Amino acid sequence: MEILAVLSSRKLSETLPDGLLIHFMKTTNPEIPAPLSIKIIAFQNEFSFSVEESNLTHDNGLMLSRYTFRFGRSVVPEPILLEWEVPVVDMVGKWYPDAGTNRSLTANWVQYLNSYATLNAPVMSLFSAQGENRHCFALSDAVNPLKIQAQVNEETATVRCRVILFDAPTPEMDTYEIILRRDKRKIGYAQALSEVAQWWADMEAYQPETVPASALEPVYSTWYSYHQQLSPEVIEEECRWARGLGCGTVILDDGWQTDDENKGYAFCGDWEIATSKFPDFAGHVKRIQNMGMNYMIWYSVPYAGLKSETWKRFQNRVLSKPFRNAACLDPRFQEVRTYLIACYERAVKEWGVDGLKLDFVDQFTAELPGSDVDEKPDMLSVPAAADRLLTDVMVSLKQIHPDILIEFRQKYIGPAMRKYGNLFRAQDCPNDALSNRVRTLDVRLLAGNTAVHSDMIMWHPEEKPEQVAHQLWATLFSVPQISVRKSVIMQEQEKTLRFYLGFWKEHRDLLLHGKLNPQYPQDLYPVVSTQNDKDTLVVGYADRVLRVDGMSESSERLILVNGGHESRLVVDFVSETEIKEMQLFNCQGDEIESERVTPVSLNGIQVLSVPASGVAICRL
Repeated sequence: MEILAVLSSRKLSETLPDGLLIHFMKTTNPEIPAPLSIKIIAFQNEFSFSVEESNLTHDNGLMLSRYTFRFGRSVVPEPILLEWEVPVVDMVGKWYPDAGTNRSLTANWVQYLNSYATLNAPVMSLFSAQGENRHCFALSDAVNPLKIQAQVNEETATVRCRVILFDAPTPEMDTYEIILRRDKRKIGYAQALSEVAQWWADMEAYQPETVPASALEPVYSTWYSYHQQLSPEVIEEECRWARGLGCGTVILDDGWQTDDENKGYAFCGDWEIATSKFPDFAGHVKRIQNMGMNYMIWYSVPYAGLKSETWKRFQNRVLSKPFRNAACLDPRFQEVRTYLIACYERAVKEWGVDGLKLDFVDQFTAELPGSDVDEKPDMLSVPAAADRLLTDVMVSLKQIHPDILIEFRQKYIGPAMRKYGNLFRAQDCPNDALSNRVRTLDVRLLAGNTAVHSDMIMWHPEEKPEQVAHQLWATLFSVPQISVRKSVIMQEQEKTLRFYLGFWKEHRDLLLHGKLNPQYPQDLYPVVSTQNDKDTLVVGYADRVLRVDGMSESSERLILVNGGHESRLVVDFVSETEIKEMQLFNCQGDEIESERVTPVSLNGIQVLSVPASGVAICRL
């Protein structure tokens, strides 16, 4: 279909008033239940293009359509809107990568999810009260800037789904191709999202990086425990303790590169060791590695602090300043990319570190770049340049250290990030069990086999052991990161931590690689289960009914975790289950002998007495 129109060069607004939109194309295939239309703002620039729609898959509610835009000449495309509607029938909420704690259908009213290489992922999911998929849509382009939305249209009781293309600085092109995946199958919402993640992973453009076994080892982090007040003696002492607990990696966070301890990023960018703190950094790293731990260090990738030499060198090759004392380097310049890669190569070659925590890469934004220099960058799109930078970082570092560990943090956890990172961490949520639970599970839903880590776990030295355990159980389905000082926590807290890490390592394969089912997403996952051929594990984070179903004949154990605050679990045994033995443990791992039971068959709803933050292990 050939389309000719007069178009606006200004950006689309967040509200996209319909009065400014021209309707260009509407699909007419009667087999497609949700016809798609293409719209764009009309104003003043002449612009012609054709759109070709190819249906790649249309099977039992799963539909993949390729849209090929041909512009007839090399041109910077104008913003284009794809739109369709879905009836609100048996639908209670929506999921998207940065939904946070609001899963309502009207969350973030008429706001768009921004997605590009280093921010979020182009996917949204609509689900029922029982967690069944109602409509999950995703797009094949996870590098270039996209805006997506799923918003209730009150006039029609439908959800209006929108995708905006080219609403950011875009290189000239004569053709653009994108695949839209729409899934309305009656499957679990988690399965629908998992299949989207696999769909991306199967694309050559997003083949995930391998995950070393070391990425699945618990971590000790210096951030919450010490912030920038660092010394090799203190870190080595903490690592001796953490190694005894079962941690396999230490992350040295912000502070190693500066004598200043006032936080902020004014001294970032040069990435030289603060020798007043670490007179022999390579030797310090080696001593910790000799304990059997991997060593990772933190970098704020984009930032050039205004008190750094890097700022003086690159001050005309920066984006807008996200902080008052630091600017963002512009990755569109080859010189910037080369400099950053050299910094990371030095850390691995000279200092001998095993991995890098690469922070703040979402600040490589899709907004109009702010560089002002005679030299022309070799790329136009900032997200595409960030993609090239990080791809080159991983290629270079793997040549030095084949099992290099690279950590990224929520919200930069999309399919492109899996190419150059093998460890995704939940966004910062200190001492916040609810957020740690929600964020780790959100990341898990799209992460595939990429290692997912919790935010660093911490607590007050006077906290009760049951509340410490509550923080810990919240991270059960991720690799735990710990950030407390051995010298200030109580003995009962350490005992709780030791029990948890031992339990987690014993059941690691089940927790990380079993069939994961985070239930009731609209209520922030109050019940979560995982299952393999031998074991089923169910956690109740609130006083809700735990449904036990689908265990195979080969199942040997049912593990029930009380991640809530009540001293009971309400369990619905959907089919008759014979329990030969039940062992009860409190939050510190002490077995409660008086609660051991003789063989019994359970069916229907049962109320089990399980201590708050305790565990019941049932042998079947």
